[in-house]
Formats: sequence, structure tokens, C-alpha cells
Amino acid sequence: MKVKHLAICLAISSFTLHLSATANAKSGAACHKPTKAAPAVEGWYFRAVSGYPAAIAFEPVVLFKNGEYFDVGDEPIETLDVTAAKSSRPKAWGTWKKTGATFYLTNNEGKTYDYKLGEGNWFPAYPYTGSIKLKKGYEKVSGGDYGNGTNALVIKKINFIDDTHFTEGSNGGIMTPAASAWKKTGGKGGTYKIYGNTIELNYGSKVIKKSFALGASGSPAHPTNTMIFIGGDAYTDTE
Repeated sequence: MKVKHLAICLAISSFTLHLSATANAKSGAACHKPTKAAPAVEGWYFRAVSGYPAAIAFEPVVLFKNGEYFDVGDEPIETLDVTAAKSSRPKAWGTWKKTGATFYLTNNEGKTYDYKLGEGNWFPAYPYTGSIKLKKGYEKVSGGDYGNGTNALVIKKINFIDDTHFTEGSNGGIMTPAASAWKKTGGKGGTYKIYGNTIELNYGSKVIKKSFALGASGSPAHPTNTMIFIGGDAYTDTE
């Protein structure tokens, strides 16, 4: 009887261990679910777009070698999870092709727009190499006339104090026929470093990585420090 009892206990233990191992394997697979990384990059560009209420704005765009394009957002391309990005920002994706000197971009709704360098709506964007030093201060201005006497203005600022330190802040306000309100923030800052198309902002308690690119000027176009793109937003220098 003792031998029989021992055999039953061993069988139960073996079955329990098997279930535990299976559960752990499934749990490990869930924790390490593979993500789809960004494909190889063909080139960085930015385009001029019009919209309400701002008259014109600039948007950075990445063309991938597989024929897709992506309207650059906050996250650096190097850490982009394509599957998640297509789910959260489907309108940022589309396809592209080039015929001669003209780029044709087809958005996710099937509408095609053509762009050509040198015609004022399509420009190259460049990675940061350190050969061009950043200006001391940049700002992004947004807002405008929303109708019915309502006007809003938001100015986001970032200052590169030296090669490693930065500060940032913002000014914003809204005016209506009946009232107005303004708010100013500042004092945030820390250290930064830029490599290629990524900027790291270290606030001490956390590090945030964002996409980055230099704008272009001149003909033929070349990198400039008068316009930069941080997290998909265009900033112009304040000097």
C-alpha cells in the first residue's frame, strides 16, 4: 500500500510540474511577444501642408525602401514598433514611388499627392552629425483664428544652453470677445544628446527619446540649423 501511495504521489507531482512548465512557457511567450521593427530607410524629407487654423506647417516624412512612408511622430524610427504604430496612427502610413524627379505619395485613403524638390512643398531632411551646431534657441508656434472672435496662440520653446544642457518651456493664451487668459511655463531642463535621427532628453528622473532631423535650405538643398524637427514638430530658431 505504501508503494502504491508513493507512486500516486509521484504521478501527481509530475503532472503538476508539467502544467507549471507549460504555463511558464506561455507566460514567457506573452512577455516576449515579438514586434515588427521599422524597415530600412530610403530617406528623410519634410513637406509643406496647409490647414486650419494655421496657414502652413511642415511635416517630416520617412520613406522606407519597401515602398511605404510614415509621417514621423514622437517616437524615433530606431525604436518604432510598426505594428503598434499602424494601429494607433493608421493615417500616418501610406505608400510612395518616384518617377523621374517627382515623388508620389498615396495615403491610407487612396489619395495620391505629388511632390518635387525645388517646388516649395517638398524638401530633404537630414540626420544630426555634429558638423552643424544647433542654435541657442528654437520655438514652435501654433494656433490662430478659430472664428467668432476667438484666437489662440501656443509657443513651445527649447533652448540648447551648450553642447549637453537644455531648458524648455511654453507660453500660451486664448482671447475671446469676452475674456482672455494666458499661461507661461518654464524651468524644465536637463541634459541632451543627439545621434542621427534621435534626440535623448534627460530630465534626471527620466530619459525621453524623440525623433529628430535637421531642415534644409538653399539650392541645391543642404542641412541647416535654422529649422529642426523634434518629435515630428517643426521648430525654427529664435536668433
